[in-house]
Amino acid sequence: MIFHFDGFELDEARRELRRRGRPIEMQPRVFDVLLYLVRHRDRVVSKDELLSAIWPEVIVTDSSIMRAVSVIRSLLRAETRSDAIRTFSRQGYRFVASVDDERQHRGEDPLLARARSAHADGKWASALESYQKISHTTGLAPCDLEQWAQAALCQGRPKEAIYPLERAVAAHVQDADRVGAARAAQTLANIHLEDRELPIAKGWLRRAGVFLGDEHQEAREHGMQLWLNARVALMEGDLTACLDLAKAAEGVARRLEDPDIEALSLVYRAHIELATGDIRAGLVHLDESGAAVLAGAVSPWVCGYIFCSVIWAYLDRGDTHRAGQWTDQFFRWENRHASYGYSGLCRLHRGEILCVQGKLTGAESEISKARELLSENARYAEGDAFRVLGEIRLLRGDCDGAQDAFRKAHELGWHPLPGWALVQAANRRFAAAIRSLQRGLQAPGWADGQRRAILLAHLGCIAAQAGDLPLARSALDELIERSDLRNTAGSEALYHQARAGLAFAEHRLDDAIEAQRQALSVWLDAGSRINAAHARLRLAEFLSKAGDLHEAELEIDSAEKAFAAMNADPMVRRCRAARKALVTRRDPVAIVAARGGTVRSQRPPRPE
Repeated sequence: MIFHFDGFELDEARRELRRRGRPIEMQPRVFDVLLYLVRHRDRVVSKDELLSAIWPEVIVTDSSIMRAVSVIRSLLRAETRSDAIRTFSRQGYRFVASVDDERQHRGEDPLLARARSAHADGKWASALESYQKISHTTGLAPCDLEQWAQAALCQGRPKEAIYPLERAVAAHVQDADRVGAARAAQTLANIHLEDRELPIAKGWLRRAGVFLGDEHQEAREHGMQLWLNARVALMEGDLTACLDLAKAAEGVARRLEDPDIEALSLVYRAHIELATGDIRAGLVHLDESGAAVLAGAVSPWVCGYIFCSVIWAYLDRGDTHRAGQWTDQFFRWENRHASYGYSGLCRLHRGEILCVQGKLTGAESEISKARELLSENARYAEGDAFRVLGEIRLLRGDCDGAQDAFRKAHELGWHPLPGWALVQAANRRFAAAIRSLQRGLQAPGWADGQRRAILLAHLGCIAAQAGDLPLARSALDELIERSDLRNTAGSEALYHQARAGLAFAEHRLDDAIEAQRQALSVWLDAGSRINAAHARLRLAEFLSKAGDLHEAELEIDSAEKAFAAMNADPMVRRCRAARKALVTRRDPVAIVAARGGTVRSQRPPRPE
């Protein structure tokens, strides 16, 4: 018998697993486990049964089975990212991929065969087109309807997955497969969550819970149900519930040896831990979820989700170095999986990294393209795209453009801190800026909680500018006491800038210059050209105030060249204005010339 599933051929007679005619090397025992599970795919196979069937009269432990199943999963996912084997807690394993034997394979509908083949090969556009052309959709099996939906999702067209998924729920119910119905309902819930349609998402999630309520065997869908409820709790601002649900989902994932649910749970734990101040645990879980992706243990959709979450979390904390490294990994992964629909999120993170590096024109272009894509397929992130766009414009010196972008981010449900406060401060509305930052610190959502160090540093700077020195000292005191908050380059540089701002307000010019130079050094080491240029311009102000006019001019020159190279024209004009003010202070001739007059030489006449 030859069994066909997900583009594979399992040839029983030749003891061979093939993909597109190419044999895949497998150890004999591993092949036997796969064949046994495929043969008995109609039920859950216990570990004891597998031990008796595959290792008769040999004393081995459960770990032998676990290793064999792990190898099979890795081989299948390396080829098609198939999740063909499901673990049932304390019960065993079941092969759940759609299987045709040789006789069934010869007799199937040609269009359906083309759709299945394209799906198995990861040719999502072709699979979607073929499924949509099938006229007798009422006869499609539930697995075909779910594959149709997966093709649409992998093409980045989630709305086109809704119809087949709704049909799949009904088909699974008709077949008395309540777990399958729950799985399709959960996918629908996630699509509506991505589109910020919370009531509809919660409705599908409750329906999935009803389907799972009568199931006595724990399945991965129980873990997915917990994780999706964690997503809902996060969107509703209940961080405690989110963390508890993520931990519960992680427990299910570990019992079932399910890497997808485990990675998703870990990254949500990380977000909440970082937001609530448990920095050490949050970073551990963030890196652990990322390591699961690099190990190739998780499915493609989860890969994209984890990459985006890890990059976003590091960017949010000001750790541009690690964010850049993970972005590079994301692009390498995306190049290998070019047919997957992650381009909007990918462009968003790419644009933010380009911004940090000072490539402002490219950054703004990437963010604008990301915004268009996200508005169609990931509306939850469109507000973040406007936040990043506002920060790019702010760094360029375009305060009006930044304010417009931040307003749009707010309209889309994304609180644009610290950018909004910085725009207020740039317009000398210090009280409004301080109130905005204080609200973000006193009642933080998960995003503001993750960037606490950054908000504190900006609060210290703005309070010092406003003359509220006790508030500035209070913000700095927390950063000093909580060194774990500033263990990234961005947060450390901003901390030194806040120190410099307070010292300047207290007329301790030497201290201000020393702290600002430290900030500049950190920005330069981190490769953040745009922030380094801003730090130079502020340092020039301090040097000028201290009377070190030549050193101030050096910093202005360096800043102007950097801003010019980055096409930050408003900042170039500010540099030129600062140099002009510096020259008039240093050269009385220039003062009169600047007023349109003439000056006689002040030198004494040369002796005859």
